[in-house]
Amino acid sequence: MNPEEFISLRDYTIENHRKGVEADHARIGIQVALNWLWPLAHDQEDWEKMNAMPGFDPDTRLYCYLGDEMIGCMFWQANSPTEGAPATATVDFPRMLPGHEYAAELMLAHAFETIRKKGISRVVGRVNTMAPGDILLAEKMGYSITDWGHKVYYTYEMAQRAIDIPADIAEEIDPEKDLQVCAELATHWYGRSSEWCLSRIQEMMAWGAIRPELELIAHLGVRKQETLVAACLTGPNPLRPSTAANYYIYAPDEDSLKPLLVRAVGKCIDHGGIQTLIADLVNEHRSYEHVYQELGFQKAIEWARCEKILR
Repeated sequence: MNPEEFISLRDYTIENHRKGVEADHARIGIQVALNWLWPLAHDQEDWEKMNAMPGFDPDTRLYCYLGDEMIGCMFWQANSPTEGAPATATVDFPRMLPGHEYAAELMLAHAFETIRKKGISRVVGRVNTMAPGDILLAEKMGYSITDWGHKVYYTYEMAQRAIDIPADIAEEIDPEKDLQVCAELATHWYGRSSEWCLSRIQEMMAWGAIRPELELIAHLGVRKQETLVAACLTGPNPLRPSTAANYYIYAPDEDSLKPLLVRAVGKCIDHGGIQTLIADLVNEHRSYEHVYQELGFQKAIEWARCEKILR
């Protein structure tokens, strides 16, 4: 696009899903996500699998075109109905290529109309300070934004060096013996069944066989009276391997949490290619914010919930 060329909103078209667009969908999602502190986007294979699932509704995928070029994409999903509550859809904010951000309004308006026709009256989502444009868009499109800080990211930069606190009680878990207990502990983090958590942990443990740069950095645990009571899995980001995160972490108290974090940081430093460790504090784990601050983590990103009633 010539930056001096004026493009009207009338020049854009919005289309629903059709077979064969997954590569473009993935390309745009990844390009946008790479601007974020924690890049998160599905690849082509992911979209192809999700779009081939039984009951897939093509209306839940929207793509924005300028001529024949896809320049934006978004998706939404209908939520399971709750007795006494209005039908609800979770809407992911559009991802737009640079220079086309203002066309996101068209995509959301199209999504709202589609959702309304399906008998759904309430849309919900989340915004965060990694993507300030989404915050402005939500306000412009009539969302109510609430509960800032219900979820936060803290970061530890490896340039700070290791945390000088004893952490010997945090040890590598035994993948032959401990995975089922780890899955039970991970239910507190993911809010999913232990079966789902076990599958998720095993999936992450297999990343390194497919892409060596994604090999897990540490899977740590703390035992009390020989029982595993706390655990933490640390690994790199698939889109930016120099950034790592604790993919799940559970500790029943500060005495268990601190050694997990100290060892996770040390493992990242030993790894050699990690620059930043991101800690995701959500749900009951928010009560440990002071522990992260004490250890030298810095608050980086805040999240808020948002919702809109469709008229």
